[in-house]
Amino acid sequence: MSYSKELLLDMYQCLLSDRLMEERLIELYAQGWVPGHIHSGVGEEASYTGVLATRKEGDQFKFTHRNVSAYHDVGLTYRHIFCEILGKMGGNSDGKGGINHIADKGKGIIGISGALAGDIPISVGVSYALKMQGGNNIVYCFFGDGTTSRGTVHEAMNWASVWKLPILFIVNNNQWSISTSASEGCSIENPGAGRAAGYNIISKVVDGTDVLSVYDGAKELTDYIRAGNGPAVLESKCYRWRGHFEGDMARYRDSKVAEEWHKKDCLKKFEQYLKENKYITDADVEKMKIDVEAEIQDGIETSEKASQPSLDTIYNNLYV
Repeated sequence: MSYSKELLLDMYQCLLSDRLMEERLIELYAQGWVPGHIHSGVGEEASYTGVLATRKEGDQFKFTHRNVSAYHDVGLTYRHIFCEILGKMGGNSDGKGGINHIADKGKGIIGISGALAGDIPISVGVSYALKMQGGNNIVYCFFGDGTTSRGTVHEAMNWASVWKLPILFIVNNNQWSISTSASEGCSIENPGAGRAAGYNIISKVVDGTDVLSVYDGAKELTDYIRAGNGPAVLESKCYRWRGHFEGDMARYRDSKVAEEWHKKDCLKKFEQYLKENKYITDADVEKMKIDVEAEIQDGIETSEKASQPSLDTIYNNLYV
């Protein structure tokens, strides 16, 4: 597949931004700034960047508790993101959603539920609404390999297939669901793509450490969906570099296996590709890092100064 320079640099910008934000989140959590737990997505960024490079205006997104940096890829500012993460006014839900419940209707961000997979039928419902509206917008529904074993996933896939709904199910297979390896939690090699055939849904498995592999697979499937053919499943194979949450020492896994996966760093691989093909230089990379870090720092400083939600707002935005 051929790629424009603009596309390649945009993907690199997103990949770099996501990595730097995920690293800063780890630092902030260690310093005691973040209420609740964070679930770091360091090392898994390509599974999101490559997919989201295929989006268009009007698409909808269901993310996960991991890789919250992806919210920036679809248009949220770091100011909004960090205010929400730190429980401050100025966040998307004025600090009441927190790091695991960021949503923004204006950006097409559906939001996620506290229990994994409970939100997937909602995403399918949104795709049903898109189909009724006409056009060729789609829903990007992200979840992990462990989540594929939840019953609601299969109900949602069946519904999407029967009604030929415009939704891409993206399985970020990082090999672990908390402390259970994918090989022990599922009897087939590909927990997402391998089950798609049971619902007459097409699927593709891609290398989640290679952003171009992810993009190629996502482009093929999103073109298929936008043409009115119904849903598809993309499974991106990567590795969870850190524990399930910060503080989890991950003693249940083989450190040598983890070291081998670390050598497949998606950011370094893509950076090397761009340098070898004369798209960027070391100076370009350094400038981009400085600019991104400054933008992230601005978001953090803004959230520091923001006020906490007052008690008289506690019932705002409730259904009942």
